[in-house]
Amino acid sequence: MTPLERQIKKGESKELALLRSAEDYEQITTHVVALLNSGGGSIVLGVDENGYPLGLPNPVNFAHQIALYLRKVISPRPLLSVTAEEAYGLQVILIEVPGGRDMPFLHDGRIFLRRGRTTVPADAEDLQEIFQRQAPEAVRWERRGSPTLTIEDLHHEQIETTVQKAMAEGRFRFSDTDSTETVLGELGMLSNGVLTNAADVCFGEQPAVRHPQVRLRAYAFQSDKQGDEYLDQGDFNGPLANVLASAVAFIQRNASTAAMFLPESIERRNVAPYPVNAVREGLVNALAHRDYSSFSSGASVLVYPDRVEIWNSGKLPDGWTASRLRSNHPSIPRNPDIANFLFIRSLMEQIGRGTQRMIEDCRKAEIPAPTWKVDQDGITVTLYSLTSREAPAAQLGERQLCMLEKLKPGDTIRLQEYIQQFAPEVTKRQAQRDLQELREADLLRLQGGGRSAHYIRTSRELPR
Repeated sequence: MTPLERQIKKGESKELALLRSAEDYEQITTHVVALLNSGGGSIVLGVDENGYPLGLPNPVNFAHQIALYLRKVISPRPLLSVTAEEAYGLQVILIEVPGGRDMPFLHDGRIFLRRGRTTVPADAEDLQEIFQRQAPEAVRWERRGSPTLTIEDLHHEQIETTVQKAMAEGRFRFSDTDSTETVLGELGMLSNGVLTNAADVCFGEQPAVRHPQVRLRAYAFQSDKQGDEYLDQGDFNGPLANVLASAVAFIQRNASTAAMFLPESIERRNVAPYPVNAVREGLVNALAHRDYSSFSSGASVLVYPDRVEIWNSGKLPDGWTASRLRSNHPSIPRNPDIANFLFIRSLMEQIGRGTQRMIEDCRKAEIPAPTWKVDQDGITVTLYSLTSREAPAAQLGERQLCMLEKLKPGDTIRLQEYIQQFAPEVTKRQAQRDLQELREADLLRLQGGGRSAHYIRTSRELPR
């Protein structure tokens, strides 16, 4: 079952609306505005209210038209993604709606909210609460003016490339593509003749001259100890797309390739130790959600022989823990203008599903799922190399360890066998969670489905 299918199976909620068709644009817009004003969520088109998939004809074309319509009729212009997806073998449309920081969002002068599983018009009390909540929030760093930044300080080729990609992919429509001022104004990066800090981060030739904290630093070590002498280092500054490309290249240059036999081949081949999409997504998340406001903030990449650690000085929304990143969750961008740039530039595939995509990419590559650590210094995501023989350190329980000690690489076990032999005192759901944790550590791999589903012990060693 895919993450989207698991999401649909849970049914409608405050964060999920299910609609049968993609033809009623007004109905879709109402739900999108409600999610924007209620912390974010998703809408799936082509599924009935009970989660039964119906499918849609021409989903790619519908998705394109819906995205253009939503960005045209909702004010202020929202950050969202509309994509054709497959669920249960049928084509559906997924609309990812991050929680908006520029509330209230309106359609035709009306404000909607998500209340439980329904969308309702905001009443006077709701409006008062929204405006009271918004009032204390100071202008966020990316929206503040960068007084010494001028149009001449910007990388104009990057601006042109952004316009071309956004128009070609249908992710943004500019009213005048020949006017740099108009383009920046419609991206929210030029206001009253003053360029914002977001303009500096996304398009500045040398933004670190004005904001030293925007640099991304990278180091490659010859062992798994950070104190050892490093083999390579990078200090990346410039337009954001260039910083991202440089960081990806640094990881690829310093990560040890794995030589292995591929299916249906008798020759050993060199294989990339990390899925490229997972690396890019980890970096994009760090650049989009990091804290840019403090001179002591930052972002870094550390490459070890067996793993890559990507750190940024951001923090999770109040009440969130790292474990929430592993499951379906609404997106709440810390820097919506920078996130919007990454999205329309096609450097961010979707909004709000990046962490789950990383897990899926790693699972397909048969490596442990990435892990996230959150502390007072920021957020660190760790990707584990294909060349690593050891599973990532995890808090494995006694029954999980007991089973792993009994199984040799290649041995198989079914869920019912695990319950009977090692976990008779727990519920079936808890037993499933036990095995899922071992899958994510690549200590077990799931084979087959339904009644034939069974787990195979991998050759990965237990963490020390």
